[in-house]
Amino acid sequence: MILAALTEAALKEQHLAAILLVWFIIGVVVAGLLWPRGRGRKLARQVFALASLGFREGLRLKTLWTVAVISVIPVLLAYFSSADGTHAGRARLILNISLACAELLGTSLIVLLAAFSVAREIESRIMHTLGAKPLPRWSILLGKALGFWAIDVLFVGGLLLFSAVLVRAVPLRAESIASSALTPSGDWKHLTRNALVTRKWDLPANVEDTTLELHPGECFQNRFTVGPEHIGENELAMQFFLNSTYMFSSEVPGVGLKVGYEGEKPFIDRVVNAPQNHTFNIFLPRQEVSRPGTLLVSVISPSVDQPRVVLWKKFSMQLGSVADGFCANLFKAFLLLVLQGWFLALVVTGWSGVLSFPVAAALGLLLVLGGEMSRGAIELMQSNQVVAKDLGAVSTDQDLAKKVEHVLNNILLLLPDFRVAGGPATFVEGYVISGWTIAEAFFWMGVVRCLGWALPGVLLFQAREVGK
Repeated sequence: MILAALTEAALKEQHLAAILLVWFIIGVVVAGLLWPRGRGRKLARQVFALASLGFREGLRLKTLWTVAVISVIPVLLAYFSSADGTHAGRARLILNISLACAELLGTSLIVLLAAFSVAREIESRIMHTLGAKPLPRWSILLGKALGFWAIDVLFVGGLLLFSAVLVRAVPLRAESIASSALTPSGDWKHLTRNALVTRKWDLPANVEDTTLELHPGECFQNRFTVGPEHIGENELAMQFFLNSTYMFSSEVPGVGLKVGYEGEKPFIDRVVNAPQNHTFNIFLPRQEVSRPGTLLVSVISPSVDQPRVVLWKKFSMQLGSVADGFCANLFKAFLLLVLQGWFLALVVTGWSGVLSFPVAAALGLLLVLGGEMSRGAIELMQSNQVVAKDLGAVSTDQDLAKKVEHVLNNILLLLPDFRVAGGPATFVEGYVISGWTIAEAFFWMGVVRCLGWALPGVLLFQAREVGK
């Protein structure tokens, strides 16, 4: 009954892939229980023994420890650097570098292990001994893949745990400059509350989705409703995303920002140099936002000698309340990295029984690069299209761009999308990684695409004359 209720609730939110993942797992468990008595447990022990052998083999390789040392060095350098001089900047730098190392070096490590092991055992005729045993060929490859995946899980988990310890130690070092007025992070309490959480962002109601160019001194206002659910221990935040008529500048100088209850004096009234084409936050003190009401948020364009502000009426201002804390976000990033490792471990191991070591390693790297490049190309085409169109920087005829984007999206349906759910580092920028999105990623990438890429290699290995 509980599962049926959860399924019905999820269907209302249209999380079909997540539901299919749950039922896929249930199906696997039921199939294992219905397996002929004794045979299923014997096969499970055999797969576990092969996974243990693969895990111990990976631990003995110098490649693992070399990669581990290489990954730790940049994270340590990030901790001892000054970054932007604030605790928030140093913490984000540590997380960005550690997640990049976990993704880049973790995928390289598992590709090398998976491509090297089976191909080497075939060349050294060790596989002839395994092939002569009463073992299904697919169980040999599955056991190997699980062992290598365990190596990747250990590597990624250790690196993220190390980075979490360094982030916790960030306030032990003094800031070289005062905390940013936009992101106060002088101690661990401020750091976790302002810089290391993700927030749920609410858009203003009844506002059209168009762009607006503010003339010098002109003001644009949006209204946000503060309800009882927003009043709590954690601070609310206003997120801004602004551009200017100087499209290639990194900042929009002299932008005025005001926040306050409608009909009252603003409790935030400041002039900032706003990052262009990047989101930034202003945190609203709890003592100021302590009751339900309507917040009036204003953006004021700078003086005549400055670039004009360009904004989206609906999306350039958003009100955010805390969704996930630091530990929850780091765990979700860990899950996405583990998903990447599982895909590569199973696919490359499946094909390493057919291809030589260099070709199998190249296949793994091509899968990673193909997915990354396709996603990057789509994001590049989608970025700033509305602003560029309104400013006359591009043609209004977007038919060709839409066709190219459609083709790239179809290619991405075949390739592994390692930026699914925004990628492991998306929470560093303040974006929420939904649990439903992660479940859908595990179904489409960890089950459907993974089996689609691995099965041909497994079937070809089944037919290969090894140990017969």
